[in-house]
Amino acid sequence: MEQLEQLAEQVGMLMNSEVELQAGECLIKRKRNINISSRDKSFSCTLDHDISFKNLKDNGKAYNQAEIFLLPGELASFINALHRHPIPLPTNYQHRIDSNPDIICVYLSSEEAPENFAARLSAAFDAIEQKTLI
Repeated sequence: MEQLEQLAEQVGMLMNSEVELQAGECLIKRKRNINISSRDKSFSCTLDHDISFKNLKDNGKAYNQAEIFLLPGELASFINALHRHPIPLPTNYQHRIDSNPDIICVYLSSEEAPENFAARLSAAFDAIEQKTLI
């Protein structure tokens, strides 16, 4: 359990997020504020992204998953950042996208070291946040 706690702390620092351990699963609590504009209306909201890893193995790999909400204009930057990250995507990496005109949900999963998954995901968040600042 100590290894899981240390890894959870490391992942929390990489993601700049709070973490919670529940029955061998690490839940990463990443929040993000966005502004959604639809036709003549605009509103701000805070999104809670579901990010976790579980089933940590002796080799340091775990089952990682994330459910991330993006604005349509952020999708390309987010996905490009994942693919261009110095740590290559594992062969078992999967993603699926559900979309509507105002928001996109990206589901990610892989079996790899949680710190690699977190580093790549954090870089993708940084890419869309930097784009927003420009």
